[in-house]
Amino acid sequence: MRTENWQGNTRGLRLVGEGESGSASTFFGPVRAGLTTSQATSKEAQLSELLSSLEREVENLRSKYCEAYVILISVMEHLVKLNSLLLNTDTTKEGEGV
Repeated sequence: MRTENWQGNTRGLRLVGEGESGSASTFFGPVRAGLTTSQATSKEAQLSELLSSLEREVENLRSKYCEAYVILISVMEHLVKLNSLLLNTDTTKEGEGV
């Protein structure tokens, strides 16, 4: 029985870093062994911060939309009042004297 090459002869088993770079492939790309937890945590923190930023921006846009809507309603009410004032004046009398 040969014991000196048992690692090379056993398929699927190897020591990390032996014969290769020790990198592992993940969804986010290659990572070195032992660093996967901190990188995943870092990615989660980045994604969480991006989500928070997006939520703040959506809330800001919603606030601006509501403000613009209130202004639009106010302007429409003023236009209706002006239109009713113009319709109530008799413009035919002004044209008859000329």
